Amino acid sequence: MEEKSFWSRLFDFSFSSFVTLKIIPFLYGLWIAVGAIVSLSMLVGGVGFMHFGYGFSGGGFFLSLVWAVIYFFLWVIGGRIWMETVIILFRIAENTSLLVQASREKQPKEEGPSQKASV
Repeated sequence: MEEKSFWSRLFDFSFSSFVTLKIIPFLYGLWIAVGAIVSLSMLVGGVGFMHFGYGFSGGGFFLSLVWAVIYFFLWVIGGRIWMETVIILFRIAENTSLLVQASREKQPKEEGPSQKASV
């Protein structure tokens, strides 16, 4: 089977090949970057709360630090589970189509009327 390029897969209107499996690593990297940005903004908010909240207190910063770390790891784990689920579904579809092709190739061809044995 010939491997198609990314661009030929992208503009394949028959949807016989999937692009999703090729772009999932990029989407996962983007997912992690968004999680890191949100976690850092939570941390910066905690620093602001520490200085401008209820006086100079390290408790607000500590809580925002703990929450930012927990949030980041839950975000990454959730994204990983979601993207693995998507990959599993696409792999099931690919393997099912391969099984159908293999079973069609193994089926004996029908005999024509002239090839049938007369009884």
